[in-house]
Amino acid sequence: MKALSIHLTDVCNSKCTFCIVDSPYMKQDTIMRRRVSRFLREHAGQDYEAVSLHGGEATVRPDFLEILDEIRELGYPTAHLMTNGRKFARMNYARTVVDKGVSEFTVSMHGATAATQDGISLARGSFDQAVAGIRNMKELGARVLTNSVVCKQNYTELPEIVDLCLDLGADEVAISALHTSGTALRNFWDVTPRYDAIRPYVSEACDRAVRRGIRPILEGFPHCSVPGYEEYLADWQKYKYKVLYRSFVMDDYGDHMDDFTRVKDERCGGCALGDACGGVYKEYAEFIGWDEFTPVTAA
Repeated sequence: MKALSIHLTDVCNSKCTFCIVDSPYMKQDTIMRRRVSRFLREHAGQDYEAVSLHGGEATVRPDFLEILDEIRELGYPTAHLMTNGRKFARMNYARTVVDKGVSEFTVSMHGATAATQDGISLARGSFDQAVAGIRNMKELGARVLTNSVVCKQNYTELPEIVDLCLDLGADEVAISALHTSGTALRNFWDVTPRYDAIRPYVSEACDRAVRRGIRPILEGFPHCSVPGYEEYLADWQKYKYKVLYRSFVMDDYGDHMDDFTRVKDERCGGCALGDACGGVYKEYAEFIGWDEFTPVTAA
């Protein structure tokens, strides 16, 4: 898929303890509407299949609905939204957003229970709101994906999170390795689990999805950290996202992540999957090291 991707806001109505945007510490937004509008106008009519919107929490922008109107008026086929789902607990709001052209929602689900998710988001009621939001999106006929970021507070619940998301009707489930920047870097030792610890839970979560006929997606994991499950790793060669992040433009999101956020050790040079693997998030490698990672010797 060829798509535009726009970081719409730095702020959020939750305060997740691992937020890569560092929203809990953002006092004011840095995203100007005129920059967003110029980016949309510059790329209109260039065969982009969708515009993906994210934040922070995009729905907290006062002009969010106006931006959806602008996307449609410029002729983009559809919009996708990454969201915590909280505002979609209100059916009238959910219907308005779908009617304005959002056909796909990626909802953050970081716990199998309210205690876990509300504890991570530091927002009481966020779990119940996300669950209600997913139900409303599905009732309106939208495609719903879920994404669960793996942290110390939730990794033992990953299989149950997948079960919950599929019970709610999710069309696809993704599990993301913790990107150790922003608030996650501030809270590194409190939120960052070791890959050795999370491996069995990631594996079981994938198995549960497969048993229910859903192909899971693993994002941000080094290949050697999920042995036997490499086929589920996100293939960014299939997704060409041109990203506006604050005032910076990434021509290709996948290449940017490999080049600037992850690193490889000298042992990675002997890995049979080295060309496909982006490596390890650089902060993780710096603080925890390389003992867990072993080159794959056979493709």
